[in-house]
Amino acid sequence: MADPVLTVTSEMAAGAQRREQPRRGTGQKDTASADPQQSLQEALSLLGSDDWEQKQKGLFKIKQLAESHSDVLLSQLRDICLALTSEVTNLRSKVSFSAIVTLGEFFANLKKDMDSEVDEVAPVLLQVVWNTPEFIQKAACHALRLMVENVTPARAMIALMDRAVKSRCAQVRECAAKLLLSLMERMGVTKLADTPRAEMLAHVAGKLAQDCHQDTRHFGQEMVKVFLSHQKLKMLLERSLSTRDLEDILTRIKKKGMENQKSECPSVKEPVEKRNDGPKKPQDTMPSSKRVESTSDGRLLHRAKAQVTLPAAVEETDMLQKLYHLLQAKGFQTRLEGVALLLELCKSSPQLISKNIVQIFDYFVLRICDSHKKVRQKALDVLAEIIGLLDDAMNPVMIRLVEGIAKNLSSNDAGVHAAAVRALEESVAHLDKVSLMKEFSHQWSQLSGQALLDVAECIAELVEWVYARSPEVVQRYALPVLWSFLENKALPVRSANIRTVATKLALALYEAMGNKLKKCAASKPQHMRENLSNILYW
Repeated sequence: MADPVLTVTSEMAAGAQRREQPRRGTGQKDTASADPQQSLQEALSLLGSDDWEQKQKGLFKIKQLAESHSDVLLSQLRDICLALTSEVTNLRSKVSFSAIVTLGEFFANLKKDMDSEVDEVAPVLLQVVWNTPEFIQKAACHALRLMVENVTPARAMIALMDRAVKSRCAQVRECAAKLLLSLMERMGVTKLADTPRAEMLAHVAGKLAQDCHQDTRHFGQEMVKVFLSHQKLKMLLERSLSTRDLEDILTRIKKKGMENQKSECPSVKEPVEKRNDGPKKPQDTMPSSKRVESTSDGRLLHRAKAQVTLPAAVEETDMLQKLYHLLQAKGFQTRLEGVALLLELCKSSPQLISKNIVQIFDYFVLRICDSHKKVRQKALDVLAEIIGLLDDAMNPVMIRLVEGIAKNLSSNDAGVHAAAVRALEESVAHLDKVSLMKEFSHQWSQLSGQALLDVAECIAELVEWVYARSPEVVQRYALPVLWSFLENKALPVRSANIRTVATKLALALYEAMGNKLKKCAASKPQHMRENLSNILYW
């Protein structure tokens, strides 16, 4: 029998060749051509098998359909993508690789028909960009490039900004930054300026430009240059970043020089390198410490001070600066004053806080994880209160909010833990529940102990509401949590707390899904089905 690693590597090379010369049903023999609909059902059935070789056959059939009969996939696209993404993290590297390549084929052939699936597929592909074999990482990056090239740019942008740039993994952030830069170059500055998410992208570009990872920082700085090349985008950048941060980024760009940046990390696409070969020297296109003269594409800009656009009322700006100063002070008592001031402003000037929520959270999130427990507890108490005051205005910072709360659920300090639970409950009551379920599921996989149970209980509370509006989200994000509980063979005799939470989640899913839950469980191992039967008294 051939060595599995060599076999996969050979398959990857063959797949790469096919990608160079794509065929959509012409000149190829495939078993799907006779009856595509029947072939699809057979493929889905094979994917449900516990035998990895059967899964491989199913993935191959679906890949053939994507190449030659893509229209057949559209009626069940959501279910098919859910099946494929579940195999991306398969422990069998051959299965994982095939699932990733198949998703790439979906993006290449279905194009904008994949828009509705981007939010589900992109996070899964990004998940395997790190801590996996190199050929898996390369396949995932290639599939993500195909996504960026073929779906609606706004959908790809949202998916990449939503989670990737906030990842703790440098490889994921680098991959996301590179893709975002490529996306911006494809769209062009005029179209980008009219994109509703341009302001959020400006904030993301600023963060990436100051990233601790060198290559990620390079791509982030290139993104900043794109923003500086258009007057409207430049204003958005100034409004999204603090004066200090923007000046720091411009100073970094000037200090390194264009040639040094180019030697650190090659540009994303050839056109960018060609633009740098213009008549001006790279050093001449760099901004001074307080001026921007031109951009990487050679277009001159009006000279402007590197500063944040002032709000209409100067006193509001002064108040925000005071808030930032207090929140990052060295003394813990001063930081407590900053936390108290934030609550006061949320009550007296909610609109001011709402429109600056992203910048404010840059400072406030540090206090949620403060080294001093009094500050941390106070920040969590205030967070619980302002979630209720600001409601939907907190959605742009939801991911960082949930991350901060989740970290404190593991605290050994009773006061901090209780405050984190209150903030968690307020989140469930006031924030977007579909997005919350996704983020809770992501955080849950990284937690342990009581924190894991707290988040699982919140997922159970969200099931009924989310399933009525997006049943596929429940299947994609809540069901895996239940399966994880049931996978433990010792569940019936484990801690009463674990059983209580597992039972609550199982009941919530059964009430929402009915017999569909039984059908989903039918493909699981026997001990998992028995555990579920014991919980639900089937």
